[in-house]
Amino acid sequence: MRTYVISIIFQGQSSSYYLKDEFLKLASSLSALDIRDSSVLRLSKIDPALYISKGQLQRIRDFVSDNDIGLVLFDGPLTPIQQRNLEKKLVVKVLDRTGLVLEIFGSRAKSREGMLQVELAHLLHQKSRLVRSWTHLERQRGGKGFLGGPGETQIESDRRNLASKIVNIEKSIRKVRNTRGVQRSLRQKKNIPLVSFVGYTNAGKSTLFNSFPNKKTKSENRLFSTLDPFLKRCGLPKKEYIISDTVGFIRNLPTSLVVAFRATLEEIGFSDLIVHVVDVSDEYADKNAEVVYTTLEELGVDTANENRIIEVHNKIDISEQQTFSPFLKSLTKNKVFSISAEKKRGLEKLYKGIEKNLYKHKVQESIVLDVNETEKLKWLYQKQLVKSSELNENNIILELTWDSDEKKKFSQSFVETVL
Repeated sequence: MRTYVISIIFQGQSSSYYLKDEFLKLASSLSALDIRDSSVLRLSKIDPALYISKGQLQRIRDFVSDNDIGLVLFDGPLTPIQQRNLEKKLVVKVLDRTGLVLEIFGSRAKSREGMLQVELAHLLHQKSRLVRSWTHLERQRGGKGFLGGPGETQIESDRRNLASKIVNIEKSIRKVRNTRGVQRSLRQKKNIPLVSFVGYTNAGKSTLFNSFPNKKTKSENRLFSTLDPFLKRCGLPKKEYIISDTVGFIRNLPTSLVVAFRATLEEIGFSDLIVHVVDVSDEYADKNAEVVYTTLEELGVDTANENRIIEVHNKIDISEQQTFSPFLKSLTKNKVFSISAEKKRGLEKLYKGIEKNLYKHKVQESIVLDVNETEKLKWLYQKQLVKSSELNENNIILELTWDSDEKKKFSQSFVETVL
């Protein structure tokens, strides 16, 4: 479909080229779209009815008419009314950023879990936009003949049907979440750490995942090639760990996607180590890294706890620079690794670095807590430090596996009794 891409820059907003290029890459990742042109519109304020000004609308309408455009993409959150008005004025289909991302995710999902999550995101988005899905919205007549009172509107019927579908899908996703919880408990009982790969989309996470031995996953040079989480066991027998490849992040990740992919994304929060993969060949690597750390914070990951995070600077084979300072300023240089996953450069150093960060300070200890010390218990379980517990009269004996930093933080807040 012939497509025209529009980026929106507000007055005082910097990095207009970054915003335009990022959205253009996003649109170009759908092979069904034939991108004919793109432009940047500068706004001082949002028009409640059209989002953009009438003069800008006229220029877009002329371009659309002259070039036989069938789709216009807006890099902004359009309300249902704005989207409907723009489609009427331009006489073409209009999609905002959220609509485009949902289309991309819909084309990538392959597994049952991935398709469930994408369908839920679509329904949540559609539920808020029923105003533009119907033009007739007349009331259905209730009862027989002309004596029956007015029935429900078509939109009310559709909203009810959507709500029913959403409930059913959420039940299925809850089953997935419960299954993950069981698997997580088994992994923790066996004391096998989890390492999660995160990063901006197309940073090379799947290629890096495939560089580790055993199971392979599909890696492609395109946005969101991975939607479903992949796990595999790595390391030596006494230093085993599991690595997880996750969905890539983007700027302004739609809320409906965050909700739908919660079951997948929450695994990151339970990771013993987070490996942030950065494409340093991208001229906007610093801004992409900032988006990733902001998204991690929104998911409940404390990025200030640098013990759980390392940075992998990928694609140094096509980068003008070979070394970069940490994008997360609190990281020390021994937590930064420069590699080329494609050319298999620097991987041995990374493998050793992951094992060192996972196992260097880990010790096993037993502590005794009173059953009423609920705050201490809550803290230890939230940090996933408890490997086993035993109730003994009025006390609980906890077997912990933790490092010196975690032990120090615990002692700063609580006074523990060590056996």
